[in-house]
Amino acid sequence: MTNTKYFSRLIAIVAAVMLAPSSILAQDDEPGYIQVRTMVVKPGRTADFLKLQAEFAKAGKAAGMSRDFWSEARGNVANFHAVRSLDKLADNDAGFKAPMEGEAWDKWVAALSDTMVESTFQILRVYPGHSIPAAEGSEPNLMLLRYRTVAPGHGRDYRAWIENDLLPAIKEGGFQGFSYVRMHMGGNSNTWISATQYPNWAAMDEPGFFSHMSQEEVSAMLGKSSDMVVNSEIKILRYRADLSY
Repeated sequence: MTNTKYFSRLIAIVAAVMLAPSSILAQDDEPGYIQVRTMVVKPGRTADFLKLQAEFAKAGKAAGMSRDFWSEARGNVANFHAVRSLDKLADNDAGFKAPMEGEAWDKWVAALSDTMVESTFQILRVYPGHSIPAAEGSEPNLMLLRYRTVAPGHGRDYRAWIENDLLPAIKEGGFQGFSYVRMHMGGNSNTWISATQYPNWAAMDEPGFFSHMSQEEVSAMLGKSSDMVVNSEIKILRYRADLSY
C-alpha cells in the first residue's frame, strides 16, 4: 500500500529540476542537489499563509536570494513547496540568512508557524545526464510527477534502466522538459522521482514520450523495470511565479 503522507511530502522535490541553474543540469561528473521545504497549511489559513509568503518573496528578492514556489494542483491543495538548488551539500554550512531583520523576522516566523500544521525538509540528488531541459523560452506552469520506490538491492539496476533505456527513448522522440532524480535525505533513498513539464492541461492530451515507438517496443522497454518497483504515485504541481524569485 502506498504511504500517502510520505508521498505528499515528496511531490514538489523533482519540480525544481526544470528550473535549476545550468551548473546543476550540466553533464558534470558530480551530482547536484535540490533542497525542498514542504509546508502543510491549516484549514482556513491559506489566505494568511500566502500573504506571509508574498512578504517573504518581496524581502527575499530584495536581498538577492532565490527560490521556486509550487502548490499542488490536485489532491492535497493545502501543501506548498519552497525549492532551491545546491551545487554541493557544503553550501548549507553557510547557514540561512534571513531576508528580514530583528523583530520583524521574529514576528514573521511566529505568524507563519501559526498558519501551518507542519513543515519538513528533503534533499534530492540530481545525477548528471538525467535531465532533458525544457524548450528555450518555455514557461513553467504544470509539472506531472511520477515517483516510484524500488525494491532494496535494485537501485543500481533501476538507474541503469533510466540511463540506458528510458532516457534514450525519450530523447529519440524529441520530448523536452523531463527529469529523473533520487531521494537523498529526508525520505526513502530507494525512491526515484520523474518530472514532466507541461504548459497547460491540454498539453497532457497530446501524444506522449513514446509516440515514435510501437506498442510492443514500449511494453518491452517499460517491462524491464516493472519488477523492480514496489510502490508508485502520481501528483501534479502548479508553479507559483508570484511567490518565486
